Amino acid sequence: MSGSNNPSKTPSSSSSRKPTSSGSSSGAIKKREKRAVALYLKKEISKAERSKKLPDHLDYLLDPQRPIDDSDNIDSCKWFIAGGLTFEEFEQKVREYDSSVMCGLVWTANFVAYRCRTCGISPCMSICSDCFQAGNHEGHDYNMFRSHSGGACDCGDASVMRPEGFCSRHGNSCSSKAHPEAPAELMAMSKEMMPSLFLRLLYHFREHFEVQVRESSTTFIWRNAELEQYIAFLQSLSDMGAAMRRVMAEAFIDEASYTKSTSELKPDSKEHKIYAVFLEQLNSYGLRYPPNFDKYKDRPGMNQRLEYSSIIEEILFWVLRFEFPEQLVTFLLGLLPDDLYKESFAKAFVKHYSRVSIVLMEAKDRVMVANRFVHISVQLFSNESLAVFLTEHHNLLLTIILSLANMMQSIQVASLLEDPDMKSNFHCVVNCDHLIMRDHCYWPVVSDLINVLSHRKIAHSFLQDPDLVVLWLDLLNSMQGMNLNTRELRQHVEFEPDSYYAAFSAELEMSASPMWSLLMHCQTPDTRQYILDTVQATKGALQDWFEAINFKDTMKPNPYQLTFHLPLHRYLAMFVMIAIKNHDADLISLLPEESLLKQIMMHPLQIQVCLAQIYAGMWVRNGIQIKGQAMTYIQCHFCYSMSDADLFLLQLCAIKLDPDYFVTTVLERFRIMDWLSYCPEMANASSLIDPDHKLAMVEGALSLFSALLGIQTYLGIGEADLVRKEMASLLCMNDRQHSTLMDLMPEKTGVSGLAKELFEPTLKDLADYKAPNFEAGGLQQGTYIPKASVWENDFDPVHVSQRAIYRKDMQAAVDRYTEHIKSTRNYKKTTNLWPPFKIDDNVHNSYRGIYRLVNCKSMHAFLFSVLHKALNKDRSIPESILYHTIHLLNLCLHFAPKTFPNRVPGLSLQVHDSQLDRWFGTSDIKANACDIISEVMVPTPVTEAEIRSSGSATDMDGSSLEEMFQIQPSALSSSAGPITSAQLGQIPPLTMVSLPSVASGGGGSGISSNFALGIPVPHPPTGGPKIAAKRYESRGVATAQFMSKRITVKESIISVLLKLHTKLGGSASYRPQAQQASSSSRASASFDSESKGGDGQFYIAAFLDRLYSASSNASRIIDETCRSLNMNKAKAGPSDSDKDNKRRKAWNRQQKLMAEFASKQKAFLESAMDEGIASDSEEAASSTTSPGAEAIKQDTKEYDCAICNQTTPSTGQRPVGLVVFLQASSVLGHRHQNDQEYSLSMSDSQMQRYLNSSCGKVSKRKMDILLKHFDDKSVELSVNIGWEGGVIAQTCGHYLHLDCHKSYLDSLKSQSQADVLAVNKLEYWCPLCRQLSNSVIPMVPEESRSMLVKPVSSDPRQMALDIAEMMVKRSIGMEYPNLTKAMRTAMEDLTRITYPSYRSFSSRLNTESILLFMASVARTNLELELLQRGGKLGSAVAATGKKDCFLPMLHVLSLHSKVLSPSSSFPDLWNHITGIPIGENSTSLSVYEKQVPLLLKDPLSILIQFVLTLSHTIGTEHLDFVIQMLYNLTYVQALTYISCKFSNDERDAWRRMGRQCLATSLDGLLSNIISWLSRSPLYEEMESSLTLPAICQSVWSPQSVEQTVEEFCLPFLRTASLLKSHLFDAEVPSLQANQSEFSLLVSFLHLGPAAGSDVLADVKSGTLSWSCVRWVIEEPHTLVRAWCLHITDFVLSARMEAKNLLQLNPNWQRPGLIKLPKRYYQIFQMFRAAKCSECNNVPKDPAICLTCRQFLCFRESCCAQNSVYESVAHSIACGAGTGMFLMVNSSLVVIIRGPRAALWGSVYLDEHGEEDRDLKRGKPLFLSMARYNLLESQWLSHGLDHACKRWVFHRDEL
Repeated sequence: MSGSNNPSKTPSSSSSRKPTSSGSSSGAIKKREKRAVALYLKKEISKAERSKKLPDHLDYLLDPQRPIDDSDNIDSCKWFIAGGLTFEEFEQKVREYDSSVMCGLVWTANFVAYRCRTCGISPCMSICSDCFQAGNHEGHDYNMFRSHSGGACDCGDASVMRPEGFCSRHGNSCSSKAHPEAPAELMAMSKEMMPSLFLRLLYHFREHFEVQVRESSTTFIWRNAELEQYIAFLQSLSDMGAAMRRVMAEAFIDEASYTKSTSELKPDSKEHKIYAVFLEQLNSYGLRYPPNFDKYKDRPGMNQRLEYSSIIEEILFWVLRFEFPEQLVTFLLGLLPDDLYKESFAKAFVKHYSRVSIVLMEAKDRVMVANRFVHISVQLFSNESLAVFLTEHHNLLLTIILSLANMMQSIQVASLLEDPDMKSNFHCVVNCDHLIMRDHCYWPVVSDLINVLSHRKIAHSFLQDPDLVVLWLDLLNSMQGMNLNTRELRQHVEFEPDSYYAAFSAELEMSASPMWSLLMHCQTPDTRQYILDTVQATKGALQDWFEAINFKDTMKPNPYQLTFHLPLHRYLAMFVMIAIKNHDADLISLLPEESLLKQIMMHPLQIQVCLAQIYAGMWVRNGIQIKGQAMTYIQCHFCYSMSDADLFLLQLCAIKLDPDYFVTTVLERFRIMDWLSYCPEMANASSLIDPDHKLAMVEGALSLFSALLGIQTYLGIGEADLVRKEMASLLCMNDRQHSTLMDLMPEKTGVSGLAKELFEPTLKDLADYKAPNFEAGGLQQGTYIPKASVWENDFDPVHVSQRAIYRKDMQAAVDRYTEHIKSTRNYKKTTNLWPPFKIDDNVHNSYRGIYRLVNCKSMHAFLFSVLHKALNKDRSIPESILYHTIHLLNLCLHFAPKTFPNRVPGLSLQVHDSQLDRWFGTSDIKANACDIISEVMVPTPVTEAEIRSSGSATDMDGSSLEEMFQIQPSALSSSAGPITSAQLGQIPPLTMVSLPSVASGGGGSGISSNFALGIPVPHPPTGGPKIAAKRYESRGVATAQFMSKRITVKESIISVLLKLHTKLGGSASYRPQAQQASSSSRASASFDSESKGGDGQFYIAAFLDRLYSASSNASRIIDETCRSLNMNKAKAGPSDSDKDNKRRKAWNRQQKLMAEFASKQKAFLESAMDEGIASDSEEAASSTTSPGAEAIKQDTKEYDCAICNQTTPSTGQRPVGLVVFLQASSVLGHRHQNDQEYSLSMSDSQMQRYLNSSCGKVSKRKMDILLKHFDDKSVELSVNIGWEGGVIAQTCGHYLHLDCHKSYLDSLKSQSQADVLAVNKLEYWCPLCRQLSNSVIPMVPEESRSMLVKPVSSDPRQMALDIAEMMVKRSIGMEYPNLTKAMRTAMEDLTRITYPSYRSFSSRLNTESILLFMASVARTNLELELLQRGGKLGSAVAATGKKDCFLPMLHVLSLHSKVLSPSSSFPDLWNHITGIPIGENSTSLSVYEKQVPLLLKDPLSILIQFVLTLSHTIGTEHLDFVIQMLYNLTYVQALTYISCKFSNDERDAWRRMGRQCLATSLDGLLSNIISWLSRSPLYEEMESSLTLPAICQSVWSPQSVEQTVEEFCLPFLRTASLLKSHLFDAEVPSLQANQSEFSLLVSFLHLGPAAGSDVLADVKSGTLSWSCVRWVIEEPHTLVRAWCLHITDFVLSARMEAKNLLQLNPNWQRPGLIKLPKRYYQIFQMFRAAKCSECNNVPKDPAICLTCRQFLCFRESCCAQNSVYESVAHSIACGAGTGMFLMVNSSLVVIIRGPRAALWGSVYLDEHGEEDRDLKRGKPLFLSMARYNLLESQWLSHGLDHACKRWVFHRDEL
């Protein structure tokens, strides 16, 4: 081989050789040289003795001194690695050996992927769109989503998803993997080169790092531009499939290859020096690790000193150092389908994991780094086998927890809980204001922890390692008590902190989510010991926490401090719950000892107390954020982990602790003992506090007791029952959408459980689907409404109140329940219904001790005190307090012992105030309800003088109790009913009556002296709530001088309930049900009656009935008490209830009389005002008009001005205008002549043909042809424009004085209306109905209508002459300057509202073009009205129901038409139409070359121009005559049209047949037309490619000709009839049976000689259209002959164009929007990657025009022209400013209307009738035809401005 041909010399020789030819030849030479070198090198490495040729070439190409982005070097590498093939050929060959069973496609943020929960094993599972479409997921629970942080396709990975979900290309069963291994020869060069390629990357990183270290740079910047091309080359190798990925994996992990870049470097080389710098910095400043790792450095994998032995390990270092560069991360993840690489990569990743927390905290862009970090970790840790391996051999779990602990320890601050001065509190807590907490920097690490704990084996490893558990509890300890709130008592906080959501998020993610993951794996017997050990560890952690905050067992929490964050408490509660539920542990032994349990109870109880205070407004000075915390605490995502866990912990405390202690503690913490006290001094001290707050706290305590006894979330309820209870509560609050219901269902964070599976069956059982209704109120969505059975069986007020974030939600549930009862039970009472509390004791046996609360003396004494207060003191007490009290009494009775205590019932007791646990002698409510609290002993501080003078008892006299029982008239006058806290979202302000003095008989509660022996009497507190007391510890009692005073009560629970029964109902006293029914059905009747629901009196009676039935002793006491009360009433005269009834009846009569008086007064004032206005108007009119005008004034129409409210006629001096809204419209231009639907799937050529066949384009082509061959002025008076960009006027029907309108506009200009109105374009809201308007059309005064009109002549010729004279001698009517100015302004509004390109189509602006525009405005409005009537007249849908403004607008157009049009133009045209000569020099048979032939003129255009130039007071006969003449022209045009459709044979046949008929008959006239037009080349056969399709391909019969003529004439007849109906206020009659629309219209227009007398006969004979023709001249064939001869000249010069114009059909179908596919994913797949035809780029926000299917760039400047973005420009070109665009990426429809834009909604709904805005849920969407039809209807009716409410100015940037 010659030296010149030796490829081994290529590196040196080729680099020094200079090009001697052109660039292309030089490139070809290089290409040949590279191929030759590649072939030579491939041959060399195949030899047994390998030469150093390849290493030498690689050393040259990959020399670190050369730029890494040298494209020539990269190209050479491609040639070498391909071994002589082109890179594309090599890639194709390697792909043939792709044996990968996994897809592994890696994507970055905003990539659209799918997640199928049916196929997924891991919750992180995701697959790419191609794999999803290729798989079978029909009927699965899947969604489409837009990735936030990137991901990879899991298709084919059996550890992540089930094989059934694999696509046909992936999985072990894939049959396409024919060649598992690639030939060694093919991959030889790749294996040799790959290590060098990766080492070149390392050299670049090291060099870049060394430079930055040398420059002392603290930040290390990733230079993406330098590496983009090189990494893209490596990525292209990875994309070749499994064979190449295996080669790359071996190179990455090969230790020998890595030593070439380390120990084998030459000592004096630059690379060695750079490597030395790298080693020096590696374990010092390269990447720091948390110091807490040093403690565990002896454990496997925990030594944090970095020493690398492979390329992949160092690559991971650079990934972290440069903060996860996206391109490099994507490349590395793309290799994960190779198992060898995946394991090595995972080891290296875990080796650097400890550095991650530092990187996350110090990164410049934390969000980006977090997303890319998770992008990596989720791919590794979702694989269970790999995660278990890393945990067992590399301590992955310990590494993650230490990393997270380091982040939390770095932001700890001293805790202020319980000790603001920090003298004895040494606890530290995380700082929620720190950026690490605010930015959620911890979430990537927490995400990894949750991910690994989702694997059962790892969760067990965690729990069985005591060190890990303690380490984790220490981490939770740092969150215990975080985000502490201190109640502000004096002034509002200056700055409201917003850190609370960071605290809630941290507890949810760091505490709750791992907790639920652990508990999920601890439900089998083998995990019992794990649970028990964790419970013990948690108790120890809590003990340590109490010691750290110095909280002793005798202390109470600071009442002015609140923290919602107690993760240790919740861990204890939940692990105890699992121990009982799944492992049958003994609850009492599992719970802490009593002293510790009392400590544990205090802080969760403090949360409950503060919740009541917050909703009562007692924390209002802390700002709105404190209420946000309270609502977040019970929000659906948090409640299971926080509020319900706290409540369960309190339930556990109530089970083990003494019930009297528990109840008393609750009452003390709610601070209502003073309110319960009968001591006057304490009552007075309590009155100093806002009574509403006290009542709110009483209700809070009662609600807490109800919740403790009624919430069973963790008391053993089954999953199905819990899901049912949760869903029923949500449905009771409000009707819910499916997605809303799913979002609001409480969840155990991170754990799916059975809730998803139970959701649909439960929903089907509880609710009915209500399909969306599309009414005027706006777009509705599908909702689910509760079934009637829900209110009967599932409505649980206690559970609803716990789930009601807003108090109004609870009130809404009660209101809906009330509505149900009233509608189904015929409930007619005016009193408020009480919520139907239910008693459900279906709890686990271990928790039945909770019911000791209702069998304790303190509870019974507390309930008695509340009832007694409600009866005697607080007449304004909320009903919510009463129904909670009665509910608790029912619970007491339900769980009471079955037998009555062995004692005498009805004891009279003397009790001591505030010692509630000693009031009653038993714990049985049946006995305690019978006992009478006779006296309450109250300790009162007294002076010595008072002691000496206290000789008399303090008993009340006998009448005082009766006076207390009297209902005051003021109480009866309050008819609005009690207001509950739910109605206003907080406790309402209520008036509380202060307790009376002892002498006045203040009631109270106490204990019998028999039970008070040896018990010290507590002294009342001295002073209000002071913060000065820093420690809240019991200090004993004071020793002041007190004297016990007796407060007489003499009431029992039974007597109080009986009196409350009477007080609440105002009716007769209670009668036991047993006296009304048989004793056998006594109990059942009581319970059955309560299920029906009722008011307070009803529920009190139901409880008394139960008590009556439960015990004979109780029944005897009830009977005796009833008799006693009745006897007292008899002695006292008229009973209290009688007095109450009399007062109530008198008050009702008074209210009725007042209402009648108010009604009469209102009617009188209204009539007086009407008379006054009328008299004022008459006086004003009489002062300005003469007495002779009185008769005229009575007939003058008057208008109500919406601004000044005056009713006046429209006069020349002060005209009245009609409020109108003008807009440009191209709706008519989108009509087509066939009713074929055009879909999105049509091709570009089909779309172009579709657009070109529209009415607007056809009319434009006709206009162009006429302008090409005829005079511009003649053309503009022969057709109409306005099909595109026409002006339509709409009105709301209200009127304004024009001077009032001007003042109104001036006021708007001075106001800030820029965000809603374009005031500069004269826009305004109608003052009356607030509809958008932009003009006022003046109403023509009555005096202006008395113009000269010719009398009606019976001679047709004279009629024609009269009309011609009226066209010449016309009255313009400009005698009133104000009116003329208003007319001119209105015309200017009509002109400016459309775009200039739509106003005229001629080259220059002249009078005729203006006349064309004005006539087209009238034509457009008539055509659009016809469109609104369904395209036909006489049908049932003819009446549109809209206000009409056509006639006032016609007056404006008519005035300007008369001013502009010459007086001679129209009579001359009239002459040619009628054949009657007008004047001496005119002849009807004359032909003008440049004039448009009559057969090409539009008859409707001529009709409108005639009407505009004539007086608007013409008679109906004149109009009928004009229409008749134009109908003749239309008829001839129809015959000409048909003749062009005939074949030659058919034309010959009809010509011969017509010679035997009358010349004026259809046959004769058609024969003559064919004969006259045959003299021109019009009928010559055209080429088939240019022939227009005929209407009928069969032989033309007389019937088909008649039918075609009628169809051709119908558009003219419809518009003419509509015009006549407007001019003369004559509605077109409805169609009769067997009557055609044609016959109806010709009859309405009086066409034909007999004015419709022989219409039926003509219809039967098939000559109806011919019979309607009426000629004025005696020889009409001469006139028609002149028309035909005129067009023959045009045919001779342009035969094709003439024939095309003559064959234009005037019939157009109703326009419509394009046809959309049924499933939205078809649109998404079709257009999400489509390119814009303008910029040839894929739009970021693609849009589709729903009118014409155009694909557009939305909100992008790439296609902007003259600063107008593409969508705005398209809305002008396509819709004259109106555009409807479907946004591909969001499914929403955006409306553009002129300068504004709005979101209309979506026409695609899911299976539950809901929108999926921005495709956030990703559920399958289906086309809602109801919505699409509504959108189309609003477009056709031009109602988009009124349908959309939220408009914004788009500023041409859409």
